[in-house]
Amino acid sequence: MAAMQSGSEPKQPQLWCGPLPGCSDGRLASLLSAQELAWGEALPQRRRLIFWQTRAVVRQQLAAWLGCTPEAVPLLAPPAHYPQLAAGWGYVSWSHSGEQLLLGWSPQPVGVDLEPADRPIRADSLWRRLCPGEPPPAALADAVLQRWVALEALTKRRCSSIAVELGRWSWQLEQGRAVHRGDQHNVDVVAQRHHLQQRSWWLGWSGGAMPAVAPEEGG
Repeated sequence: MAAMQSGSEPKQPQLWCGPLPGCSDGRLASLLSAQELAWGEALPQRRRLIFWQTRAVVRQQLAAWLGCTPEAVPLLAPPAHYPQLAAGWGYVSWSHSGEQLLLGWSPQPVGVDLEPADRPIRADSLWRRLCPGEPPPAALADAVLQRWVALEALTKRRCSSIAVELGRWSWQLEQGRAVHRGDQHNVDVVAQRHHLQQRSWWLGWSGGAMPAVAPEEGG
């Protein structure tokens, strides 16, 4: 697959958040590759639909950003693997929570994550694992969710795993960064609370400055 023609790609990172569509099987099939359809067929029914819906939305949105048709997007995204674009097409990351999808694109490696701000969590135990040895703040649930989406975004950008990264970082989110507890190197990461589609969400981004979310926030 050839790289994009000069001038066709966006010059700045892109970020989109919206619902997964209720497409018919025929409409989904028209947007997906034969390989994506085959991968989906091998999944349980509920996972199959989300897998197909996600990749259909991703292809449509990337096509709008990259100046091509959805079927021409050189996306490789098998189940349980980090998605990749062909060389010269940039980097992509996404996260879904229920029926909501967050999608990011950047010319450099990027990771994104999405969590509802009202998600029930075991805040005390998660804090101890995320921030070992640090005293918990008063607004503990929000602090945990903020750091969790930051961890997920950072992990995806590094193509790593939560098992490897959990507890390894000191979060300095006011400065837009995380510091590794071992070798002290910095990684940029942003975790912000947004109101989208009549609900409050925590969004994580790692990969340079976080772009504005499209479509317009509100609701």
